[in-house]
Amino acid sequence: MSTLVKTNNLQNNIGYLFIGIWLCALIGFHKTYTIFFPSFKGFHWQHHFHGIMLMSWFAMLIVQPFLIKYGKNDLHRSLGKLGYILAPLVCYSIFLVTKIFYHNELAATNENAALAQLALMVPPIFVFGLFFLLAMLNRHNPEAHMRYMVGTSLLMLGPGLGRALMIYGNVSPSLTVTIVEGLAEAIAAILLLNDIIKKVNIKPALTIFIFLLLFHAAWVFRESEVWLKIAKWFVTIAF
Repeated sequence: MSTLVKTNNLQNNIGYLFIGIWLCALIGFHKTYTIFFPSFKGFHWQHHFHGIMLMSWFAMLIVQPFLIKYGKNDLHRSLGKLGYILAPLVCYSIFLVTKIFYHNELAATNENAALAQLALMVPPIFVFGLFFLLAMLNRHNPEAHMRYMVGTSLLMLGPGLGRALMIYGNVSPSLTVTIVEGLAEAIAAILLLNDIIKKVNIKPALTIFIFLLLFHAAWVFRESEVWLKIAKWFVTIAF
């Protein structure tokens, strides 16, 4: 009984983590995006579409746990159906800005450098989709469902916090990636440790932790022949 109560406390209050990640996004993208309102000179429709999709996803992430906390379960389930539309659109929006980013990098540097940088942008398309799929497959298991939704949010920690560190902290891009990906992994590790201690099914938290490590590994080995071949294959079939 005590395990159930503690697990519910985690589920009820996870919305505050989502709010924190959302605030990082607002701060990080202020000087690189929102400050250019209303003209947004130099931006494409794909950037706006991406921003709208991510903000919509954050809105759903933040609202859903509080609906559960305050007993609005029917509304929670109804709103959750929106995820079936939003999640694919989020993945598509990441793909669109990745394509723009790749061609800009290709024009400014060279093919291998552009392919290497895709290590930050291509994996989230698939990992986000995987986490959402697992969340929906476990929609009748609140503990597992919530953890996979947390996984989708951790993928969004890097872009906002990373920009904030580089702009306001003058942190180098390379160190920034190490910090933000390490932080996401640390949060996943804490969640995993909590589940081990509370004797909750560790499969969801362990899955999230492993895929975040793989995401980080793609960046660490971004200049390796293996990654460059993977990125080249993706560019060939998708761009």
